[in-house]
Amino acid sequence: MSKVLCTDPLPQEIVALCESMLPNSVEFAAVPSLESDDFGRMAADAEFLLVGHRQVDDALLAMAPNLRLIQRVGLGYENIDIEAVVRAGVPAAYTPDANSVAVAEHAIMLMLVLVKRFTTAEAATRAGGWPMMEMVADGIGDLDETTIGLVGLGNIGQAVAERLLPFGPRLLYHARNRVDPTTEDRLGVSYRSLPELLESSQIVSLHLPVTEATRHIMGDEQFVRMPAGSFLVNVSRGALVDEDALRRAILRGHLAGAGLDTVEREEAGGNPFTDLPQVIVTPHTSGPTQRGLHAILERSIANIVRMLAGESIADPIPGTTSHSE
Repeated sequence: MSKVLCTDPLPQEIVALCESMLPNSVEFAAVPSLESDDFGRMAADAEFLLVGHRQVDDALLAMAPNLRLIQRVGLGYENIDIEAVVRAGVPAAYTPDANSVAVAEHAIMLMLVLVKRFTTAEAATRAGGWPMMEMVADGIGDLDETTIGLVGLGNIGQAVAERLLPFGPRLLYHARNRVDPTTEDRLGVSYRSLPELLESSQIVSLHLPVTEATRHIMGDEQFVRMPAGSFLVNVSRGALVDEDALRRAILRGHLAGAGLDTVEREEAGGNPFTDLPQVIVTPHTSGPTQRGLHAILERSIANIVRMLAGESIADPIPGTTSHSE
């Protein structure tokens, strides 16, 4: 019997969902904790890994000598050591666009919450107040005619642009590779260099993977370029943002706020902005909506089924072995 092991603890409901997607001849298990001993005990006979946030490196791969496939459950793969995977000779795959709509909706939600000052209004009325005129005097914004800069225009960035169009903002984008004019026209976006985008956008929204080139792509220099009173939204990866620099920009009043679905230390107590009500942090829940999670797991399990049938896997991680054994 083949064995699939999830590298991260899972609720029993998700375990049952994964089991329902697999053939009866395949055993499914999830580690009970992130302790290395638990993983080592369960990985010795595993043929397939479903990888969440655990780091996949030489040490981990040495504990799983029978692997046939490493399947990242999600869009990013910065926790996968590509060189270690290549050395191990194990194919690796991911799910690059399975939850694009869910993440795009979350990004737009954060934009609306910020410009409408939703959390301030809700907290005040919950406490028994009714600060309508005070909030009106301080200013409540609209997305209509706001300039929104999208940094990154892959699957999620494009999904954000498509869903923002009916709100009526001016949309700018910056990406490593400029998209074709037809796509620009369809999405209603205009290309700018990153400095130009930052200087022109009241909302900057990040849609990038973490690489050496993008780590802390938003720091002191970039925040200074943004207009006074502007907002940052990040639904990608926490390492894109220098959190100390963001704090400085908020405290000196240059940025009005930020909406973050991800921070650098994603664990209990990891939110570094609990003392700043201007910064809204959600616990990386933009992607795993009910539909989004189902789509990610479905795509991941489908690759395991393909390999069991001797077929090629879909969506290999760039730079890794892409053929089935």
